[in-house]
Amino acid sequence: MLKEAYITKQFYSEQPFPPGPYGLSMQISDSSLMYAISTSNFQNIVELVHVQFGNSATNSAQLKEQVVFLIQNYFLQRKKFEKVYIAFLNHDFTLVPEAFATENNLRPLLNFSTGNTALRGPAAHFIKGIKFSHVIHPELSDYIEKTFVNASVRHTGAVNIGLLFSQHSLLESQVFMNIGDGCVELAIKNQADLQFYNVFNFQSNEDILYYLLFTMEQFGLNPLLVKLSLAGQVPVTDDLVKSLKKYIKHVLFCVHDPLLVFNGELRQLPQHYYFTLLNQHTCGL
Repeated sequence: MLKEAYITKQFYSEQPFPPGPYGLSMQISDSSLMYAISTSNFQNIVELVHVQFGNSATNSAQLKEQVVFLIQNYFLQRKKFEKVYIAFLNHDFTLVPEAFATENNLRPLLNFSTGNTALRGPAAHFIKGIKFSHVIHPELSDYIEKTFVNASVRHTGAVNIGLLFSQHSLLESQVFMNIGDGCVELAIKNQADLQFYNVFNFQSNEDILYYLLFTMEQFGLNPLLVKLSLAGQVPVTDDLVKSLKKYIKHVLFCVHDPLLVFNGELRQLPQHYYFTLLNQHTCGL
């Protein structure tokens, strides 16, 4: 039953662990949980785990049950982390121009954008004149706050938008695509401003191509001129990458912060794998 419920996509753990202090970086979605334990201010990665849920969570109670099981299974609640960064990827977010993002209208706008009228305590981040507002399932949020009392909790979108304007391998790109477990993030910027961000569920490579090309068309981006940066656990020889290169002339792959140190089998991982997970501590939010 356990094997059917959880699929281990990546597991690496250096034994014995080098001396701490340790930092924890984690990403949670309806489809998976990923975490990395590092030392030396998130520079030396000593453990990386990626577990995909056999069935995506359909409600908050199920998601909490899956996350709690994995955190306890890997004994993360027993470790003492000096710093913790946790990013949630869901559809419960909205982007509002800073001038319109008042306390009075933020919740109604988020309710309208997500269709969820039972929201509690929306969090917000200011990025390039935009207020990125989001919520997390209340039951899971409470558990995370009690388990990791010093955690910085953000939406993956806010993290990636921050990286889009600051991370060295993204500075020259107009379009950023991050491919996850069953969902893809798309972000578009011009030199100074964010123009677009959204999360799409997909079932095939054709879905991803459609979302990308349709969105680019809406913003008048020329496939022959635009620079697309790609992140996610997709091999460079994958059919999706081959298809992207048929339509987009400049397909680039994200590169981690040069200060990151990979050990053992992690040295074989392509640089665009686990990009958000391993760089979220640098996004500046």
